[in-house]
Amino acid sequence: MSGERYALNRVLWEVCRGGEALERFRATPPAYLAGRALSPSLREALIAVDIRTLFLAGAHPFLLYNFALRLEGGFSLPFVGRYLAQLEGLQTSDLVT
Repeated sequence: MSGERYALNRVLWEVCRGGEALERFRATPPAYLAGRALSPSLREALIAVDIRTLFLAGAHPFLLYNFALRLEGGFSLPFVGRYLAQLEGLQTSDLVT
């Protein structure tokens, strides 16, 4: 796993856990992402919660879903519809953990 991919999945994992990480990311995403080994385009994708870009960059699907769900504030059918629409036409590759 590349260093950038690891950094991406680490951010997703931290935010998924909730607590202080989630609140810090919600409050000031650029500050939360500062100092991490992420390209400017990945930083922008995280801030925008750009599911398609994050998935294509190598975000683990389970972490990505839970990241989006946390930021949404919980499960709803409209959320699932919006989430799936961003992934339409994509396929998962081997899931490396």
